[in-house]
Amino acid sequence: GAVGAGSGAPGSLASEQREVERYSSAIPFLPPIGMDTVKYYYWVYVFGVAGLVLFGGLIAPALEVRLGLGGVSYLEFIESIHLPRQLALVDPIVASFVGGAVGVLSALLVVEVNNLKVRENEKCFYCEGTGYLACGQCGGTGTIEGGQPCPTCSQSGKVMCTTCLCTGRLLATEHDPRIDPFV
Repeated sequence: GAVGAGSGAPGSLASEQREVERYSSAIPFLPPIGMDTVKYYYWVYVFGVAGLVLFGGLIAPALEVRLGLGGVSYLEFIESIHLPRQLALVDPIVASFVGGAVGVLSALLVVEVNNLKVRENEKCFYCEGTGYLACGQCGGTGTIEGGQPCPTCSQSGKVMCTTCLCTGRLLATEHDPRIDPFV
């Protein structure tokens, strides 16, 4: 069989590799981000924000008032300095913590998704980021008429993309640091 022929259709190798391409994440404990794992990032964000809101709205006030953790309750503090009771409805320390944490999570998610979009847009138009094209002589099968091995691609079914010089990225030029002519 031909190596990398997949279904035998030209371009099937590119679509198979495109699905598994992932980039390392800047967020600790999360898997590398790719078009297939971006939904996981959204779910982590949703559950993270929900957990923070649950903590700030239910758990922290219950610990503070009912169990007496944290010293004087915020309501008692507000009353001791003779301010209106409405100010005690929200503990500013917990609200600041939850708001700041939600802001950080939002910023991290936006940065990760934008980095993924930028990386996806930097792919070569012709090879779709794989660095290889289907062989034109054998049609990507690796064999020519009569079952003979293809001399152009050496039975691999693919040839080097001359647009990106196998980098898979746009605009590979002589000034591109990825291409060192002295190696």
